[in-house]
Amino acid sequence: MAIFAAAYLAALCTSHVAKAQELTTTDAPVDSKSKPVVEKIIATWERDVLPILNKHCLECHSAKEHSGKLELESISSLLRGGLSGSAVDHEKPAASLLLEVLDPKAKKHMPPEGQLTGDEIAQLSSWLQNFQSDTLPADVVASQWKTTDAATANPLEQTAAPEEGDDIIRRLPLGLNPAHVIDVALETGWRANEIAPAKVANDASFARRVYLDLIGRIPRDSELNQFVDNPDSRKREQLVDSLLGTDEHAIHLAEVLNAVFMGRNPAGRSGGRNKNGAREKTGWMDFLTSAIQENRPWNDVAREILLARPTRPEDQGAVWYLYSRRDKHQDIAEAVSKDFFGVRIDCAQCHDHPLSSEIEQAHYWGLVAFFNRSKNVDTPNGPRIAESAIGGFSEFTNIGGKSSENKLVYLRAKPIEEARPSKDEKVEDRDELYLPATDGEPKVPKFSRRQQFVDQVLDGNPLVAEAMVNRLWGWMFGRGLVHPVDALDSFHPASHPGLLDWLSRDFEHSNYNVRRLIRHLALSRAYQLESNAQAGSDPKWFASAIAKPLTAESLYRSMQVALDVSNPDDWNAEPKRTQFATLFPDVLTEESLANVSQGLWLTNSEPIRQMVSAKNSKVIQVVLQIEDPNHLVERLFELVMGRAPEEDERTHCVKFLTSRADNRQQAVESLTWALLTSAEFRFNH
Repeated sequence: MAIFAAAYLAALCTSHVAKAQELTTTDAPVDSKSKPVVEKIIATWERDVLPILNKHCLECHSAKEHSGKLELESISSLLRGGLSGSAVDHEKPAASLLLEVLDPKAKKHMPPEGQLTGDEIAQLSSWLQNFQSDTLPADVVASQWKTTDAATANPLEQTAAPEEGDDIIRRLPLGLNPAHVIDVALETGWRANEIAPAKVANDASFARRVYLDLIGRIPRDSELNQFVDNPDSRKREQLVDSLLGTDEHAIHLAEVLNAVFMGRNPAGRSGGRNKNGAREKTGWMDFLTSAIQENRPWNDVAREILLARPTRPEDQGAVWYLYSRRDKHQDIAEAVSKDFFGVRIDCAQCHDHPLSSEIEQAHYWGLVAFFNRSKNVDTPNGPRIAESAIGGFSEFTNIGGKSSENKLVYLRAKPIEEARPSKDEKVEDRDELYLPATDGEPKVPKFSRRQQFVDQVLDGNPLVAEAMVNRLWGWMFGRGLVHPVDALDSFHPASHPGLLDWLSRDFEHSNYNVRRLIRHLALSRAYQLESNAQAGSDPKWFASAIAKPLTAESLYRSMQVALDVSNPDDWNAEPKRTQFATLFPDVLTEESLANVSQGLWLTNSEPIRQMVSAKNSKVIQVVLQIEDPNHLVERLFELVMGRAPEEDERTHCVKFLTSRADNRQQAVESLTWALLTSAEFRFNH
């Protein structure tokens, strides 16, 4: 396996060197005006800049350490930046973050201990002047270094050192098959840590897993048999593609995103409210479902939700994300940071984050400021989020008693300038501060903080792609590359940082194509491994499938499929679904623990008793017609569990049925209930 990984990684890198070189001259041509500047940047980088960075910075900001997710080993990583944004300002090179932090008076002076000489800072400043936008377009520069790094690397040399494999993955050019990149990256980790991965799961196990993950239910008996009996070598790929194109997939993923973004409890905190099915009535669920059906770019979906000014009928429900939080602007800020940027910012309310230095108190109150002029209103067109053109200026105080102004700023984005009135100045709300009104819609300020947020902070922010990639990885693999999935900060390093970086840039490059990302996750060899974990192997290496509890919707729907219940629409009535979701709320949780309420409901509730009955279950009706208890047990396992029973299972079940021959129907119902409520059925594995 180790030999295979080294050879495959080398071949993968080598096969795309020519492509990278081709991209340098075709996809991003350097015109005659820019070429001398490019050559100067290369020469002075190696001669003047890299020695300075190597002396003062690379101990913390290399590919191996990347403190603050910032690496300074190459021009491409310098341009990419870290959690605080790009280190280079193309508009004003002298104001670049790289120079800002070197100022001895900087709030976060770098290096933490020591100081660059005046000559060294001057050399860096001189080099940065080459990046002025009117001299050399930023997109040309960025594309040059993204491709040149991969093209000039010696893949055979780099694969000789397994610990450097992560950096190789990061430097791979975009355009490769993501499933192959995933497998190579994980294989490199296994090799470096001497881990033997599990075998690839058989067809029946794969089908159950992918049906549950992609459409939220187990396969029907006929679907499973058709797949297993299919002799086509590409049948797994065909199955994934067919499931991703179904309405069931759109509904299921919408349910998952709804639970993650809005919570479960109908009477819980503001974001979790769904009193009387408000999410359905306001169109929130329809919005999510249609966005997934259309395979709408994720950044567009996020923009629609956070701007909350729908212009199409099908987007009306997007307003509910903000509206449901009832003008609680701190709740909104905390939710937005977690849901769309993958960062828990709660700890920065009273002070800079104690464990992740890049998350500052100013970011918390800056994010609040983007939304604190917004207010819920009811209009003839439905719920809306109005916004004032004035107000929203305040100060926040840290635990040391120092006060600061709240400004429009957030992670990996530059502060947005806004005229601020003096403390004694009285500002009036005037019509000329707003754009012309639209019939039935709230008036929009000419300077809209929410508009500024989606234009200047959300659009192009690398955390948006990284958060969605990590969340979907966590959904498919049972654990994020960063764990927990909403902890994208420097205190929670990724298990495979190069892979997360590459997949996130590939996601952006694919126009935030969610369906494509899920497809390649499902088709990776790593996703298809058996779930028998190697003893002592840390789950972060993904050397075997991680068992994942089914969501409430998936569990309830799978029970109906396994039992083939009559009148399934009756079982999907809102009260039953809501009760089930309240009892089984877990979605992408760090840890899943069963509780007494769940056990009592599965044991004694009327819905379960009715479902697991010969009266309502066609499966129980079918197996009751089988006279031989051995054959009955075998067929029941096939229909409910999707597999044949083990020999000891067969023995115990036959013994149970034989001992209760006087009430055969009740015995079969009890045995079916035992299978349906088992840990095996409740988990995807």
